[in-house]
Amino acid sequence: MKIAWLSSRVLGTDLCSTTQIQLANGLVAKGHTVELYSPGTSVGNTFTHHPIERSNRRGFQARSVVKKLHEHIDEINTCDIVLIDWSIFVIADKINPPVILMDRGPPADSGILAKLQWGPWRKAWSKSIRGTTVSPAHRQFVVNHSQTSEESIHVIPAGVDLELFQPTKKEGPIKLAYHGRVDVHRGVMSLPMVLAGLQSQGIDATLHIHGTGDAIGRLRNIGMEGLEVTDAIPHEGLAAKLSTYDVGFLPMPEHKVWNLASPLKRSEYLGSGMVVCGIDHAGHQIEGSGDWLQLFSQTEFITSTVDWIKSLDRGALENLQNESRKYAEENLSWSHSVDALESMILS
Repeated sequence: MKIAWLSSRVLGTDLCSTTQIQLANGLVAKGHTVELYSPGTSVGNTFTHHPIERSNRRGFQARSVVKKLHEHIDEINTCDIVLIDWSIFVIADKINPPVILMDRGPPADSGILAKLQWGPWRKAWSKSIRGTTVSPAHRQFVVNHSQTSEESIHVIPAGVDLELFQPTKKEGPIKLAYHGRVDVHRGVMSLPMVLAGLQSQGIDATLHIHGTGDAIGRLRNIGMEGLEVTDAIPHEGLAAKLSTYDVGFLPMPEHKVWNLASPLKRSEYLGSGMVVCGIDHAGHQIEGSGDWLQLFSQTEFITSTVDWIKSLDRGALENLQNESRKYAEENLSWSHSVDALESMILS
């Protein structure tokens, strides 16, 4: 089957493009042809990438992608089915083959930009016949806020590349980590306080934060011993670092966006053999999870995380890390997500 995927995400630099890359390569491995139209560049992938220019001005990026996609409409219409991200779903009116709306999460920006994005999000779902979400909670949210039936929405969760993200020997100080968008509204400013709490209890620990966002400058200005803050790291380099880290953080607060999520970073933490600490809400929970996932209320996140990590010796921590990797191997391979997407496409 010949599949087109239209997206406004920047391939190769946007952290969320990892999902598209893995799903697209997975579909090709199953014998399909995938034509991906998006900004950015493709390196070492098996699908065909058609670079699309995108404006650098926030608020105009999706519109600029739609404008450029119109130049490819004839070739897109030769495909058997077309996957379209919600942010550019307005172009669906020009598409002849069946379309599937791809929703990897509703608007996550803060302030006026988010308010401007909710309109296109609602309109996309109102026009769609079939679509995908990242979690059951996300699917129910769509059902509650649109005319879309639950039966027409398939859940395609984030997975992890288990060959790339693997644990190695973890030793020395307890290494805490966060990667992804480093924005203030994602709760990242609480993480240095966890490190400070552990150090005050005599625990040898370090904190490693990798990504881009409006909190990077504030975190660097803290100048705290044991705190490492870097820009975003290429996927291979990130996997190498995570393989040596012990604890991964999910500090995103309870909010309608985070409550619906299937965080890619959570899967990558578990694939790397890390335990996970975070805020307790639906977006972070895993049904049937073991003690390798510790979720606390937002008001008690710092103190409870410090107390829990302090209670573990290296042997107990290693046992939990082995269990987290085992869970990832059994449940979080990208093959599960690819199978789910292929099933929807073929139906």
